[in-house]
Amino acid sequence: MKKALILGANAGQADIIEYLVDEGWEVHACGHKETGPGCTLAHKFHLVDTLDTSAVTDLAKALDVNIVYSVSSDSAIRTATKVAEELNLPVLLNSKIIDLFHYKEQLRDYLNKNDISKVAHKVLTGVEQVKDWRKFPCVVKPSDSQGQRGVRLVNYEQELHEAVKQAFRHSQTNTVIIEEYLEGVEFSTNIIVQDGKILVNEFTERLVFGPEYFGLPEGHSIPVRNISSETEKEAEKMINQLVSTLNVSDAVLYIQMKATKQGPKVIEVAPRLDGCHIWRLIKHAKGYDLRRYAIDCLTRVKINHAIADPTPQSLTLKFHHLPTDNSFTDKRLKLPKDYLYNEYRYKEGETIQPVNGRLEVVGYYIQNL
Repeated sequence: MKKALILGANAGQADIIEYLVDEGWEVHACGHKETGPGCTLAHKFHLVDTLDTSAVTDLAKALDVNIVYSVSSDSAIRTATKVAEELNLPVLLNSKIIDLFHYKEQLRDYLNKNDISKVAHKVLTGVEQVKDWRKFPCVVKPSDSQGQRGVRLVNYEQELHEAVKQAFRHSQTNTVIIEEYLEGVEFSTNIIVQDGKILVNEFTERLVFGPEYFGLPEGHSIPVRNISSETEKEAEKMINQLVSTLNVSDAVLYIQMKATKQGPKVIEVAPRLDGCHIWRLIKHAKGYDLRRYAIDCLTRVKINHAIADPTPQSLTLKFHHLPTDNSFTDKRLKLPKDYLYNEYRYKEGETIQPVNGRLEVVGYYIQNL
């Protein structure tokens, strides 16, 4: 029986764990604490911190696994890649490219240098360096955080200093980036590259909250509805350029973008499937499973991407949200009568754990819309 070690056990990792179990794999999961639905879905959970590369390597050796993998987590996919490289297990992108995507200032410099998605920005290694920034509104981000931690929209100069201080608190490398604010409709794409060819480039529209919960998604819809076909074509060209410039042979990518008046712009690139369960939205709409494609790509199984009906259903995935540190109850949530799928991440009475520390995703549903 093939064995897999999945780093993490949260709702995103649970999706890939469930898929592998259904496909007959022996699945092990690990994390720094035993929480999340993946703990019970996996055949065994191991109390090993996903950030501890040495400990994960020892665990993978002891288990004699065929793959070490992760979805939905930037930090976990970095560890998974390093461990797989160390043990000569299959990897997609190498650690150098993984790190390029992980460190936001490196990615922004690379995109600007290669004329792929030019955005004004400034890299800070100290709070005092904010004095040279004059472009507002702007977005302040830690270089190396995930889950919108420390990300803030700044409208006025007097707000900048505090936003930068907050961002530094979320950066392990003590690096912060300020970027010009991009005005426009948000959209994203999940991409599968195999043998140097982009097999899948599936655009979905990203539904977001207003300024109060800046950067947090409300959900996703397919197909995109508020973006022109010309913008989609330009974004597709931009993605082709990125894959070509990096000389990517095999990859799973998730790219967040905005359709601005100056054309599409890249917000972030992640070398993994998204953490928003978009695979399920796409599967309902178009019939193929991105989880299968990701594992096939990793294990060098030839992907036959053929869609019987190229016209998708018009569907929306919406998240259930509740405030951090409250007790979960589904009585506070609204669920449409015509939903196609619904899932909660917590059981009644469980404490909602902090991810962004403001408004947490506690589940999601899919409906015709």
